[in-house]
Formats: sequence, C-alpha cells, structure tokens
Amino acid sequence: MKVYALVVVLSSFILLGGCASTEPDSGNYLHPVYTDAFPAARSVNIESPAQILTLPEEAKRFLTKIKVTAEQKQTTPLDELVNSLFAEQQLGLSYFSDANSTVADTFKNRQANCLSLTLMTYALAKGLGLDASLQDVFIPEYWSRKQGFSLLNGHVNVLLTDKRDLFATPRLVDFDARMQGQQFKSETMSVNRALSMFYNNKGANALVYGNFPVAFRYLSAALKQDDQFTAAWINLGVLYRFAEHYDFAEEAYKKVLQIDSQNLTARENLAILFRLTGRDTQATELAKEVHQLRVANPYYHLIRGDEAFEEGDFNLAHNYYRRAYRLDRTNHLILFALGKTALATGETDDAQTFLQRAIKRAELPADRQRYAAKLAVLSHYYEEQL
Repeated sequence: MKVYALVVVLSSFILLGGCASTEPDSGNYLHPVYTDAFPAARSVNIESPAQILTLPEEAKRFLTKIKVTAEQKQTTPLDELVNSLFAEQQLGLSYFSDANSTVADTFKNRQANCLSLTLMTYALAKGLGLDASLQDVFIPEYWSRKQGFSLLNGHVNVLLTDKRDLFATPRLVDFDARMQGQQFKSETMSVNRALSMFYNNKGANALVYGNFPVAFRYLSAALKQDDQFTAAWINLGVLYRFAEHYDFAEEAYKKVLQIDSQNLTARENLAILFRLTGRDTQATELAKEVHQLRVANPYYHLIRGDEAFEEGDFNLAHNYYRRAYRLDRTNHLILFALGKTALATGETDDAQTFLQRAIKRAELPADRQRYAAKLAVLSHYYEEQL
C-alpha cells in the first residue's frame, strides 16, 4: 500500500493572483524553522498581512451604499451587509473550495473558500464600524483527496455585532451550507491565527504540487504569525520529510505534540517517519494507537476507501465505504462513494440508488450537480442497454 502524506489545511484551495510582498524571511526566528533547508525560499515573494486584509476601493464604495440603503429602508448596516453577502443582485458570494484568495481578490471574484470569504466579511464589517469575531469551528476529522494527498480540513466563520444599536441581533455568517444546523463547538480566534491559516493553506497547496521553496516560504510565514498553530508545524514536517530532512521533520512533529499531545495527525505522520527511518517497532505501535482512536470516525474509513479506489482495488474500497456507511448513513460523500464503487464493479442498480440518495442529501448545489451528472451518464448507459 502506498504511504500517503497527511497534509493539514483549512479548506481546499488554488493559488490566486494577488499583491506580493518583497520582504523575505531572514534568520531562524523560530525553532525548528530552518531557513537554510530551502535557500531558494529567500527570494519568494508572498502577500503581506496588510495585502491580505485590505479592502479595495470598490469595496469601500459598496460599504457607502450599504449605509445609505440602511438609512433609506430604516434597517441596520449589519442586516444590510449580511443580506448583501448572499443576494445575487448585490455581492452574491458563493463557496468555492478551491479558492484561497486575498480580501481584494475575493471581493472581485465573488467566490472563495470558507476562510477567504470569512476574512472578506470580517474586513467589510470592520469597514462599517461593526464588531467582528473570527471563529474556529471544531468539526470532526474530515479529509479530502488532492493529487494523491490526504488533506485534513477545518472550518471557520465570523460573528458580527453592532454595539451601537441596542436592538441589533448578532449575526453568524457561515458560508458552508454543510455546517448550517450543526452544533459544533467554536471559539474566537485572533486575526493572527486567521492569517496563519491563510499562509498555511497556500503553503500546503505549494507542497501538494511539489514547489518546496514556495511551500517553505508560506509555512514559515504561517508560523511567524502564530507559532502555536499545529497545522502549519505538521505541514512543515511533511515538507521536511519530502526533502529528506528527516531530523528536521521529527522535530516539527514533536513540536506539535508539545502543543497538543493528542494530535492524531502529528502522531500518524511521525509513524510514517519512523517507518522511513527504520524504526519499524515504534512505527507499528504508534500507527496502531492512532488507528484505534480513529475507527469510530466515518471519515477515516472514507479516506482509506478513497486510497484503495485510486489504486484500483474496488472491493477493498467498497469494504471501507461500507464501514463508513455503518457509522453515518446520511452523509452524501459516503453515499456517492458507494455509488462509484458499485458502478466500477458493474452493480449499476446499486450505483443508481446510491447516487440518487447522494443528490437528496447534498446541501451544496455544486455537489448536487456533480452527482446528477454522474447519474445522467448512468441513465444514458441504461437506455443504450434497452
């Protein structure tokens, strides 16, 4: 079986255009961030914190219109802002998991991942003089697959309050429909943590595509913003491992365990590193501990099924998906996975049933459209057989 890296991200992403900072990192300001490990990273330009968060002039004009509209309609700027975020005739923002962009680019493109949309909303609220609290949402371990990597996702949202209006109700803005109605615990996070998440996502993206100097530049920037953000340390460890800096990788993973001794992702990556460096007994013991803690999570079985599916072992993939299904019978990702293994093994009736159920359970239009397209192909196949 292939050994996959576990890369921690806040959402899926692609590299979008933005302003560049000309100030490179210098010196070992953090341990174990070793700048000499990737000398080419010194010449990599990235967005500065100000460039990530600054509102463009178009957005400032939009906020002026918000204030005027609130006066004319005798509503509040808070209500008008929240309504405008989702109204097609105004901003019409939409969730797009593969876009990790600055506030200016998000406002221009009108779509981004939950982190970028949340940062833009935060900046707009501040521009209106509102109170805004960024929130880190603690969701169960949830992976996605990209370029052969397992990506561990997280989630953020923002709580808006207008303390100047005693009658205004605080509004929670969350751009991922899958999170609506869930009672996940959340806690307020600093702007520095959000910036660290932004840089971490960009670094993880560069890592996935093999651009190690860029990955190091972004990950070191993430840790400069918040050296307690474990996701960035884990990704730095993966980067070191890929570059065969095994001692540095081990230091990075152990740094995570100093912060959070129960971090399963760090422990799993450390087990992979033990295996690579000939410490098989330690690797086996640690991997077994992690497995026992994860078997109750349907997403664990889902990602193992995805790995088996990519390797062409459809029966093994189906077995993993069935385990995930026994733990969660309503998850559209699991239903779709069962549909695709049924299709791959010629069980077309089952495939059609699971795809139909996945469509009913999916909250996002993009997911429903994707499943409907698969179902249409399957229906066309049925018609040809008649």
